[in-house]
Amino acid sequence: MKEKTISTSKNAKLAGPGPYPEMRAGFRVNLLSNPNFFGTVTKSPFKPVFPMAGNTYYEELVCVGYHPQKQRLEGVVHIYQQTGYGTDQCGPGTPEYVRFFLSYDNGTSWEDMGITAFQAYDIPESAEKKGHLEYAVSLPVSPESKFCLPWLHPDTLVRVRAILSWNDQPVADAPGFSPVWGNVKEATVQIEPESFIYIKDILTAASQKEIQSLEASIDPGSTVAMMKKELGAAELAQLYKDTDVPVHRFAFREIAAFADGMVSSSADSYLTRIKGVKIPENIIELLNPNSDGNTTYEELKCIGLDPNVPDQLVGIIQIKKATGYSGQVCSSKGSAEYVTFWADFDGNGTFGTCLGTADVQVYDIPSIKSDGIFYAVSLPVDLSKYRPKCSAPKIVRIRAILSWNQAVPCTCPGCVPVWGNRKETLINIGPASASPMQTATIAILGGIPTSMIDATGLTKPGAKFSSNNIDADSLGRQCPFGGLVTVQGAPVAGMRYMVEVSSDGKNWNPVTSDIWTTDQNGFMHQHSADSTTHTFEYLDFTDNITCLLANWYTSGDEQWQVRLTVYNASGTAPASGYGPDTRTIQLDNSVPYASLTITSGTGDCGKVPVGTAISGEFTVYDAYFGSFSLGVDPVTINGIPVPLNPVNPNYGTPETPTPLEEPWSLSTDGMSPCGYNIQLYVVNRAIMNSESDNNANAAFVGFCLSKPFS
Repeated sequence: MKEKTISTSKNAKLAGPGPYPEMRAGFRVNLLSNPNFFGTVTKSPFKPVFPMAGNTYYEELVCVGYHPQKQRLEGVVHIYQQTGYGTDQCGPGTPEYVRFFLSYDNGTSWEDMGITAFQAYDIPESAEKKGHLEYAVSLPVSPESKFCLPWLHPDTLVRVRAILSWNDQPVADAPGFSPVWGNVKEATVQIEPESFIYIKDILTAASQKEIQSLEASIDPGSTVAMMKKELGAAELAQLYKDTDVPVHRFAFREIAAFADGMVSSSADSYLTRIKGVKIPENIIELLNPNSDGNTTYEELKCIGLDPNVPDQLVGIIQIKKATGYSGQVCSSKGSAEYVTFWADFDGNGTFGTCLGTADVQVYDIPSIKSDGIFYAVSLPVDLSKYRPKCSAPKIVRIRAILSWNQAVPCTCPGCVPVWGNRKETLINIGPASASPMQTATIAILGGIPTSMIDATGLTKPGAKFSSNNIDADSLGRQCPFGGLVTVQGAPVAGMRYMVEVSSDGKNWNPVTSDIWTTDQNGFMHQHSADSTTHTFEYLDFTDNITCLLANWYTSGDEQWQVRLTVYNASGTAPASGYGPDTRTIQLDNSVPYASLTITSGTGDCGKVPVGTAISGEFTVYDAYFGSFSLGVDPVTINGIPVPLNPVNPNYGTPETPTPLEEPWSLSTDGMSPCGYNIQLYVVNRAIMNSESDNNANAAFVGFCLSKPFS
């Protein structure tokens, strides 16, 4: 991937770290007057006025990690100041954006994985708690993964780069983006290999003639599920006999189980089961560290709260060694890193509320680098009963305990782990008005909080997605919906519900498509409507952390209504005390119109010599137009990049109540003789499938460049 040229100007003398309150308050206005006001754009016709980049006085991205099994990138952001974030919690605040990139070639190239965000506010009360606030961001991803066999151990490590930028979205596909307020953080993470392998790969790797002979009777395209072995203390003793991994590390699980009375057999018989494991004489001392835990192998570096729906506590763990984690990724189940979270809701310092335990599986990774490997854990939490009024922020101290291979029980907030450590921080619990989840209502429709959808069924200007705070439209325009529209709302205990849709407000059709819900441990479960009553059972928050109620597969471009009705436990009648909640939604499932022609020379598919100016016309239209872009393809010939000139115009975001017909032109000076396409790509503003995606269309027209006439 070619990196866009967006970075700090080399000749600009940067301002040092500091508050610069006037520049902070006027940040967006200054960018509007001069996109290069702060000197962060190279090759810009605008001269810098106040060169500044990477200022972390107000916020800083301090940790980045990845959960291989859940496929989630996580980051922890420190909010250092009490003011400087636009408004208090009764106002809109300002966004803190984080864009993630992955590199599979140690930083030579980067792949844009997406962007997420949270809102920051002025919260002077955090000073009274004597600490800064720590937030977290989460982003589901689908990285490239490798296949592996027990005797093959491919490198599963990749680099992650995350860019924090306050109040200014990091540009897509630009890993060199330099934020004015914020910073860039990198880490090494591990990608989980595929849990299956193709038969053809087994046959290729096999050396025995008997196995190879199976190729005639087995479909090479079929797959086999991989099973990983859980290694016991005796096996680990053999695995680590020539390493510095101590006995109380590799046999910790067995020793701790016996010491805690989890094993009923005698010491003699138990030692026979773990034959070859010699228990050190000072084992009691080793299992009762005087410090805050042994961080030789792993350390909990950061914790924070992701305030998006659902609220999640996040922890970032650094793995420091190549061995000592109970086996490699292709041949064993490895071991677990557990993080248990407590909250001090009443402020007495006792951390009396256990919020739960999250875990991640780790392995021996021989290719580990000196900076270690960074894993992440996340725990969905229900904070609804603790939400304050917006005028009275709720600052809560959180304690997290990392413990390797043994979960700390929820009865022990003061426990010191043998392997691991403890960490504390301050989080801010958003006010009730900031939470989109309201009892017995449709809280989120098509990924957008219903408070941000107007009476016509379009998003309000500046609407954001509830799951990541990203703008529904980067220019703040109103958007319709299309594709799969999700319906979300808080559960009503002991009740059932029905979601219905209507195009005329008279004839209502129940939405009965199966939904897949996600529980607090990250597992998905199929949930079906009753075939007779067409109602669904309300699931507890822990079994449905996104509060998903229905999946509505839409069609057409009409205005529809969506209605939620709460039913009694049998689903036979509407529940008393709950009126139906009805919302309007505007659909747009049509692709935008796109047309492209060459009018110069011999027209479409003509042949012209290099240096000839080519021109034509294009037409675009959509009732909810997003943008168009014009470009030239291919960008390489036989794998070698070719010089290309930009099409004029190459991008636009016009409003088009009627079809837009515009000329375009291309200079072919310096281009190589070859066949080319002019590409017109058009997107509208429809929110497709309840995600940050749009309806698109494209048009192409070809031409051929020959050598210049002599």
